[in-house]
Amino acid sequence: MNATAPQPTLFPASAISPAPPPSPDFHGITCHEIQARTLLNRMPGAPPGGLGWTLNPYRGCTHACTYCFARDGHHHLGHNTGEDFQTRLYVKTNAATVLRRELRTGKTGDQWVMVGTSTDCYQRAEGRYQLMPAILRALTDYRVPFTTTTKSALLRRDLALFAEAAHVTDVLVMTSLGSLDDRVWRAFEPGAAPPRARLDTIAALRAAGVPAGVLIAPVIPHAADHPDALNALVDACAEAGAVTVFPDVMRLSPGARTWFLDQAAQNLPPRLHHRLAADFATRRTMPPRYVQQVADHIHARAAQHGIPRWQDYVRNVHRPGLNGG
Repeated sequence: MNATAPQPTLFPASAISPAPPPSPDFHGITCHEIQARTLLNRMPGAPPGGLGWTLNPYRGCTHACTYCFARDGHHHLGHNTGEDFQTRLYVKTNAATVLRRELRTGKTGDQWVMVGTSTDCYQRAEGRYQLMPAILRALTDYRVPFTTTTKSALLRRDLALFAEAAHVTDVLVMTSLGSLDDRVWRAFEPGAAPPRARLDTIAALRAAGVPAGVLIAPVIPHAADHPDALNALVDACAEAGAVTVFPDVMRLSPGARTWFLDQAAQNLPPRLHHRLAADFATRRTMPPRYVQQVADHIHARAAQHGIPRWQDYVRNVHRPGLNGG
């Protein structure tokens, strides 16, 4: 089902290289190779020393998370926000070169760079293109503080690079995980790593001396919000060594809503689908009181393990040296 009709494309045809020949592990997926003019995007109103910049080497994502807000962006690429989002990827093959050029000017100052905010920079395409090692080396060479979020076990390939960066600047790797239930994973995040693999990634990062936390998100109403399930999830994060947690209840952007509800109708038990449809058919998020209750519950459980809120962790983190390279 097409979630939206194609629109005029964001990138001119001249900027897109021919797609590489198909391979067995990318059956049905097209990778459009593009040359980026810039890579760092400023976050409006970011305070000094805060999260100031975003960096995304890929657009589109094979994790195929049905709720992903980044689906909206495919509308501007001339594609629909449903099937096209997870089968038509855009790869900024010159990402590291452009990043080094921008960092050379001191563009980021003392602000953090958020790597992979729209789509997962360790999705399957990274196994082919291997853009992240050079991106990590650039951030390390210029001692830029950075954070990245992933649902992929592929990040473990670059453990040594993350450990090297953590010696010279502030690094925080967040694993996104909203439920320990494999049924939730299969229904809502079919292309992402299983929950246990994501927790193992946290443990591997911590063993390598890399600060790592968990974005407990999205908490999907009626599917993953039972207090006992949330307690078990926080306990598992603590056992894996998470240094912080950040809870977030599912929100549905306009580009994701139709696809999400369509997939829910096809893949979920009717009762669960009907409850989600009733909650999200005409709104983007749950009522503020519900959202606050979920966040408070997660924070309270985390506090029992001595795990600080994400905001407190980032505010108080020690900085061994910034932009010294």
